Amino acid sequence: MNQIVDYLKLGNQPSFDELQQYIAEFHSPIKVRQLREDLRFLREEGLNGKPLNIKMKGFRYILENGKQFDYSNLLDNERYTLPLVFAALQPFERFPSVNAILTNLIEIHKLNRKEVRQMSAAIGTHMSPIDEKFVDRIISIMRAIHEETAVDFNYYKVDKGAISSENNEIVYRCVFPLQIRVFEGRYYLVGIRTDRAAREDQIEHFPIDRIHRRIDLAYDENENPIRFNWENLAEDVDLENLFKNRVGMYRDYGKEAKPEWIYRWFKGWAASFVLAVPIHSSQEVVQQNGGDVRIRWELIPTPDLENTFKKFGDFCWE
Repeated sequence: MNQIVDYLKLGNQPSFDELQQYIAEFHSPIKVRQLREDLRFLREEGLNGKPLNIKMKGFRYILENGKQFDYSNLLDNERYTLPLVFAALQPFERFPSVNAILTNLIEIHKLNRKEVRQMSAAIGTHMSPIDEKFVDRIISIMRAIHEETAVDFNYYKVDKGAISSENNEIVYRCVFPLQIRVFEGRYYLVGIRTDRAAREDQIEHFPIDRIHRRIDLAYDENENPIRFNWENLAEDVDLENLFKNRVGMYRDYGKEAKPEWIYRWFKGWAASFVLAVPIHSSQEVVQQNGGDVRIRWELIPTPDLENTFKKFGDFCWE
């Protein structure tokens, strides 16, 4: 029965036949009558004397926590994705109601320091609705971060930046995952390959939509999970400052880069937009000429930054 509970806790919503097939494939065959009896027992008696809220919706079994929100009561797949809640709320934390929610998660629900760092690191913008398969990939990544386990996957290579030409070459990657980031509506896994040194210049990012099929927890030749210490690795690669002076995701793999002053003029609607929605926290106005404004940032030049400027067309120039 533990395998049934573990499977449902990950957010899986199987039909009866799919649940029976899962148990047979990964454990041992189970008869229909026995499986029905196990499900009844879990609902009525549960594990350790606590009945489980297993419901049938659309001929599929769903495990619900059935309780008022509390971090300790969350199912695994709910807990793993809390960093994305922080990512969505953090830009608005100066609003009293949002600050109260974040404080409640951190203080009332007793999240530890490492969990807070993992959550606060996943900074996202312009999040958009995503389909069920994509959500499964995100949950798999967040589970691996939470459990400090490497992941492996097959991946369609991306040549450069967040916006790039298609590349149909599939490569295998085994990665220590550090965080998920979002830029211009695209989700990225940020991590370091398991065979690389723990240095800032070895960090890579992988667009999650370019991952082929699925993401799996990685195992060594003895079938043991490949573990890592998230906090130590985050400190070794200076994760907190990794994207501090960047717009977007682009990193020139294996090369160091230093921020520099970048200047641009804006006019019309573009000027109004950039003043209302700064491109980066270092943004400051250095000159005004009628309705035109000259702005500067302390940034590392990247293709993603150039693409950001190109969106303004003729309303932006050097």
